[in-house]
Amino acid sequence: MVASSVALALWAPLLFAQAAPSSSSAPPTSADKPDKAVELKAVTVTGSMIPRVEVEGPAPVVSFTGDQIKQQGYTTLWEFLDSLPQVGPQVSDSASWGSSSVNARSVNLRGLGPGFSLLMIDGHRVVDYPQPLNKQSNFQNYNNLPTGMIDHIEILASGASSIYGSDAVAGVVNVILKKNYQGDDLQVTGGGATRGGRAYGDINFFGGRSGSNWHVVYNLEKSNRTALWGMDRPYQDSVASAGYGSWGPAARLFGYQYDAAGAIALSAQDANGHYITPPAGACSKFTNSRLAQSHTVNTNGTQITSITDNGYYCAQPALFQNWVLTPGSRSNNGYVSGEYDFANGMQLYGSAALYKTVGISNTQLNVFGSGQFYDQNTGQVINQAIRQLTAQEMGTPANTHDRETNWNLQTGLRGTVFDSRFHWDLNLNSQKYTVREDFTGLNQQAMSNFFLGTQQGTTADGLPIYAWNQQQWWNPITPQQYSQFAVNGENTSSSWLDQAQLRVNGDLFKFPWVDESVGWAAVVEAAHNGFKLSPDIRATDPATFQNPFGAYLTGGGTRQRYSVGSEFRVPLLNSVTWTISGRLDKYDDASSADIARTWGSGIEWRPYDGLLLRGSYGTNFKAPDMQAIYLTGSTSPVGDYVDPLQCVNAIKAGQNNSTWCNLVQRPTSQYYSLYTNGSRLLLPQKGHSWTYGFVWQVPGVQGLSLSADYWHMGVDNAIQYLGQETVLADEAGCLTGVKPNGTSGLSPYTAHVAGSAYCQMVTQMVKRDPSGQIISVQSGPINEASLYVGGIDASLDYKFHSDDWGDFTAGINYTDNLSYKQRVLSSDLLQNTRYQNVASRVTWLADWRKGIWDVSISGVRAGSMRAPNYDGCNVLPNGIQPGMVTVPNGAEQIATGICQVTQDGQQVTVADTTYKGRTPVWITWNSSLGVQINPDTRVKLTVSNIFNKVGSIPYYSGGFEFVTTGQTADEYNGREIFLTFDYKLD
Repeated sequence: MVASSVALALWAPLLFAQAAPSSSSAPPTSADKPDKAVELKAVTVTGSMIPRVEVEGPAPVVSFTGDQIKQQGYTTLWEFLDSLPQVGPQVSDSASWGSSSVNARSVNLRGLGPGFSLLMIDGHRVVDYPQPLNKQSNFQNYNNLPTGMIDHIEILASGASSIYGSDAVAGVVNVILKKNYQGDDLQVTGGGATRGGRAYGDINFFGGRSGSNWHVVYNLEKSNRTALWGMDRPYQDSVASAGYGSWGPAARLFGYQYDAAGAIALSAQDANGHYITPPAGACSKFTNSRLAQSHTVNTNGTQITSITDNGYYCAQPALFQNWVLTPGSRSNNGYVSGEYDFANGMQLYGSAALYKTVGISNTQLNVFGSGQFYDQNTGQVINQAIRQLTAQEMGTPANTHDRETNWNLQTGLRGTVFDSRFHWDLNLNSQKYTVREDFTGLNQQAMSNFFLGTQQGTTADGLPIYAWNQQQWWNPITPQQYSQFAVNGENTSSSWLDQAQLRVNGDLFKFPWVDESVGWAAVVEAAHNGFKLSPDIRATDPATFQNPFGAYLTGGGTRQRYSVGSEFRVPLLNSVTWTISGRLDKYDDASSADIARTWGSGIEWRPYDGLLLRGSYGTNFKAPDMQAIYLTGSTSPVGDYVDPLQCVNAIKAGQNNSTWCNLVQRPTSQYYSLYTNGSRLLLPQKGHSWTYGFVWQVPGVQGLSLSADYWHMGVDNAIQYLGQETVLADEAGCLTGVKPNGTSGLSPYTAHVAGSAYCQMVTQMVKRDPSGQIISVQSGPINEASLYVGGIDASLDYKFHSDDWGDFTAGINYTDNLSYKQRVLSSDLLQNTRYQNVASRVTWLADWRKGIWDVSISGVRAGSMRAPNYDGCNVLPNGIQPGMVTVPNGAEQIATGICQVTQDGQQVTVADTTYKGRTPVWITWNSSLGVQINPDTRVKLTVSNIFNKVGSIPYYSGGFEFVTTGQTADEYNGREIFLTFDYKLD
């Protein structure tokens, strides 16, 4: 990379004419090399308000064109961004049970969390997604922006609050839409995964017209991506696909047996917990059901002492066949923008965009589960009965459809003053995002009435009495019968953003000893935004109406923001440029936030042509999430949970593998209510960031450049959500001083001191009945957490031109996350948990063009990460799971790092080591081949994941999604092939 203003000026067209390789620092081809410097128009690059001719500034910005995104086989902006080295793991899986935002995708820059990244379109903020991420926080959706409208994107993966205000703590993603085009172009793409599923079709019509003083572009795009279901990936379909390390003794003795943890299709247990054998042939009448036998294995130490036959029931061999691994979507999008030049030099501009998307998802179909009752027909006590409905019985696949509408309108006027020394731009923008979520609900009470009949009273022991209808229980029902208790629901939500912005920039004066003038820019903004959650009101009664998201989220509120900022670009010497910026944001909402002040500074030193040394520092902040402020008493029925306190007590009593230690679907009588409330006491989250590095054009090698930057960023006073799992785990630790380690061992609890203010708070957040059963759990946000991350970015770019061999470009981008330090409370230790995520990622892209041909090859490498059960005890060959348990010595002292089993009531150390497994490195290759058939027609074949790689199932992986997520978002996809036909209409 060249460093002087002359040489850097030669690079600017490579970025802003959308011909750059995978980094913004693209050198020119030899064919483009002029004999002398060319004066270029300054442009604004993300991270600064001051236009410049230099592509590189004090902080690294990478750029990619829309064509490059498609070259690598990505069909959405989110798919592409998720592959970048600067992006951390997803914090929420939209396909998992209970997701409240099934059709949306967030981007997690630097691993700080989606809320700390800012998405912009053409330099303006994008409205938040209406529904909360993880039922908690605001985020922006990167999944509904059609790639056909994208000219290029710029990514600044460093703090920029002094330029953009709140949310830009980890960086900014700026999507630049197409603005200039003449004629009409039709592009049709079709394809899908060779392993099945994920069929894709896209029709994109793009065009432009212009006159002497006006220009307009327009874009219509229609796309359809089918969902990827569990049945499309058989290795993810069956519980028996789980890693062998998760198989217990019974599973190893008899083959994998399904139990009541969610794989039961149809069962009933008597008062002794023994399964009542289904009538002959009953299981085969149901889709995805077979007769299974349950065994309980009793152990003593490392030996199996006895086996109990628990009887027969109907099991689901393919438990996850109807669960979605990747949601599907149907989109219809339109965009138009235009400009009109007045005779006095002013320009009127505007644009309108409408994105309409339907997302398709599903998890588990409706299940009826009874508590203990007395059956007057047989005169026996039924301990528990479970009935899984099938799609054939319901007459519908019971998919959830998220129907989204997002529009974005803007208009503006820009011009110059003082003999064109200063440019001004007044912009007005209005956006709204609505989601209507249609889903199949569950009426537990009506299902009980249908299968058990109305309650006939109670026994002397207080058990409800029913006349159990076994004919309906053991035989499939019809869709007409299902309609007697079927319920369908609709949640609606909306968010909106209205904003006005005035920007001014220009040259102030020139120091006598330098060639460039001092640049200056200022911005004044006002914004009004808000949201409203309107769930189906029937969900207030979980006995008669439950939704598949396990939540009843309510709330809504508004916020006003007023901002002013300024930036100076000061050439101290011809080779040294200093940038300084500052911003003030005033908030008017229900939180304790008021005024936030941020500043930033950067330095650029070019000691000679071809070398740039740079650094930056800035303070950052994030305003409290509106969801965190305004959520109002949202409730969720929880029936699938572990109870750490009862688990600890069971292990102390010698009851290994207690049901309270396992994730079990509880009967209705054991559900508890989760209450989630926002807090109006929340304060802004404050942080800082800094970078330093270099950009170097390698001497003697035309077109070869490399860069490296160290980056660090952190945030204090961060909002930490105390979810129900955290609350329950800390309640147990605060009360007992230990925590469960597996299902048979205990470890010391060191997160918080017993009797501390936190322990007093968290133990009051759990309410229990006299028997110890959970009645309710409180959860919510607090300002306590800290998170600091740091690492290295490096890139290498090469560009070569030959009259005989054509044009060749190549780029490699690398990120190594050296540290990921976090704590929940200010009193906690700051711990480096880098090992919990992928530490390093590499992407590469090479392209060759000659004549009518265009060939590209690209790839992604994600480093390994710790596998499930890392640092846990190895399972013994017979399936017994040792634990790290208390060493009895007259006092409750905990031994850590020692694997022990209970033998004859005593703790015996097992001569075994802890597990140190890691997931394998993830590498995929992509390629595309394009040919220009004639001046108007082009055909391109794209292959994503050439070697058809899918994620492996780790040894200790158990439960839904056996493949360990966190390395990449496409572990299930396998090879995908797309064919694109591009025809220029005129």
